[in-house]
Amino acid sequence: MSRLLFSRFAQYLEAIARLGSIRKAAAELNVSASAIDKQLIRAEEELGVALFERLPRGMRLTAAGEILIHGVRGWRKDYTRITFQIEQLKGLRRGEVKIAVSQETVFDFLPGAMARFMRDHPRIRNTVLVVESDQVRQLVLDGLADFGLTFSPQPLPGVTVTRSAPFHLRAVLPAGRVSAAETTLSLEAFFQNPTIIPDASTHLRDAVDVAAARTGTRLQPVLTTNSLDLMRSMVREGAGFGLIALSQGAEARRNDGLVYLRLSDRGLPPLTLSLIIDPQRSPSMTSILMRQYFEAYFDDLEKESETT
Repeated sequence: MSRLLFSRFAQYLEAIARLGSIRKAAAELNVSASAIDKQLIRAEEELGVALFERLPRGMRLTAAGEILIHGVRGWRKDYTRITFQIEQLKGLRRGEVKIAVSQETVFDFLPGAMARFMRDHPRIRNTVLVVESDQVRQLVLDGLADFGLTFSPQPLPGVTVTRSAPFHLRAVLPAGRVSAAETTLSLEAFFQNPTIIPDASTHLRDAVDVAAARTGTRLQPVLTTNSLDLMRSMVREGAGFGLIALSQGAEARRNDGLVYLRLSDRGLPPLTLSLIIDPQRSPSMTSILMRQYFEAYFDDLEKESETT
């Protein structure tokens, strides 16, 4: 029986059970009694049991009929709930999503992942909490964020990673210091210049420390900061070279007065960005919808990295 026919049969079944008569059910539902009788007989043949006792003064559900009508009512309840959730997914209802992200994601990853969702669902309110990577997990567990983006190394107790992607160190230079032909920079050349680096509150600093150790360089930055925006601004002003983590395939040249060069040294461990959720919480449909957009963005990054 198709879903549409089952829906109609469910109406017939409940009406007969309530009114005790096919004729009365047909009159209430404005259909022919023969149409209801045919569907009832067909259902009883398929199930191999009688659903109603035919009595002189009406019809009464059998035990099998009681089981079926209980299932029908459960199906109606589930169908109403599912329909409501689908309406949410279609953006027919307002909602709010809160996400927690580490600041390394704000420059490159987050705008690309959020833009399409916000265009497609303009009535959903979005809140982004930019915190240190180590705080993202706790905000998710405390229910203050629907999901999170963190560079914290795995394992991440209490949360589930639904997607992850490698990010790589890039040297940040003023556009005027780099020719169009230059696409890479060695760590040795990088550390021969004044450096502006992130402080220990970011996992990006761990990667910087590894890079310095690989070249035997003692870090003597001209500026240490917890603001990656300030780092880029100071590089743009010519105060030094910076380091940032970008996703695979991110553009090396942008219209922001800066150039982001790959580091030519091999063996530098990539940072891993993880999308995390609390598996113990029941997410809203709007948060599920936004997360699907983010997961699709992760998948696109993976496809790009496979082709480059």
